Parts: sequence; C-alpha cells; structure tokens
Amino acid sequence: MKELQDIDSSEFKQSVAIYESSFPSNEKRPYQKVIKMLQNDRNYHLFISSKNDTVIGISLMYTFSSLSIGFLDYMAVIPSCQKQGIGKKLFNFTLEKLNSFVSGGIGLLMEIQRENVQDLQEAVLRKNRMKFYMSLRAKILDGVDYLLPPLQHGLAPEEMYLILRPLKVIQYMPKQSVIRYIRAIYLTIYDYHCHDLLDKISQNLPAKIMLHDIVI
Repeated sequence: MKELQDIDSSEFKQSVAIYESSFPSNEKRPYQKVIKMLQNDRNYHLFISSKNDTVIGISLMYTFSSLSIGFLDYMAVIPSCQKQGIGKKLFNFTLEKLNSFVSGGIGLLMEIQRENVQDLQEAVLRKNRMKFYMSLRAKILDGVDYLLPPLQHGLAPEEMYLILRPLKVIQYMPKQSVIRYIRAIYLTIYDYHCHDLLDKISQNLPAKIMLHDIVI
C-alpha cells in the first residue's frame, strides 16, 4: 500500500478505472474534478493497494489540517478481491496517514448512505457497508441529519449519516465544530457555496453532538 502521486502512471489509470466502475453516477463527482484536485491540492491524497502490479483498491482522503480532521472521500476494492480484508487494511493505512499528516488529529469523517430504502437488495448492501464501518470502530454523529449536495443537476440532496472514526477517545463534539467540518466539506470537496443545506442541518443540532456506535 502506498500513496500514488504520478498521474501519468499505469497505476493511476487503473485507479481511475476503479473509481469509475465502483460508484453509480449519482454518487460520484466527475473523475476530471477528482484528478484536478489531486493535481492542485496537496491536502488531497490517493492511496492504493496493489497485487502483482495491479491496483486492487483505492482510497481518497482530504486532510483539513486547520481543523485537525480528515475526510474519506471514496474507498473501493475491486469485486474479485472483496471480503479478503483488503478494505480494512486500506482503511487503516489511510487512518495511519491521517495521523501522520495532522498533528493531534481528531479523526476521519465519512458520509454513509442511510439503509431505509425500499429496494431490498440495495438495503442489504447499505447495511453491509454499515457493518464494515462498525467493525472499524466508526461512530455516528447523533442528531446530525446530514445532506449530500446534489452531484448532478436536477437531483435532490440525499440524506446520509455523518460518521467519524476517532483517533482518540471522544464522547461528543461541539455543535460549532461539526458545522465547521460540514462547511469545509461542502466548499472544498463539492464546491457547494449555497447556505441552504448547512442552514437546514444546523437549525436542529444540539449543543453537544454525541458519538454513538453504529447500530443495525
């Protein structure tokens, strides 16, 4: 496992292919925007897992150093290598890198889809994803009705969980800190400058955001 910076390499092209094939179009930003961020923003990192010179997993993380926190943008393992522990190793490698990049880091934030959908197959996939992050000791930010900004024109914001894999023992997070994190994600990751979603999330937030285990 390593960080990949050479965008002209075969490994990078393989990584883009994994990104393109692993996520539905309504759940991913155009890969050109991802590449541009990797080229122009030193806080955006691509980590890969490879086997026999073939990339089998990718992880994209943004480090908000001034906020002492990281954001896991995307992570994927190719289907033929899933359920072999590679995802956990890649996640832990990403977490270790965050710990080395950010002094006194709080943890790694992630967005995760809610499991309450009518499509039974999709519901199972989402529950399995939650179990995966539960096994990695991630916590749900209780009471945060997180909204994913529309990634395509005409789509509505998607309701998500905002979860955190802490780097240290944390019982709760202050409301204003959580608002700052979400604002930073909206502006930096999604280039979303409207205030409507953040205002909607903020209005019902308690003063202390408790961190709870993921329960399925």
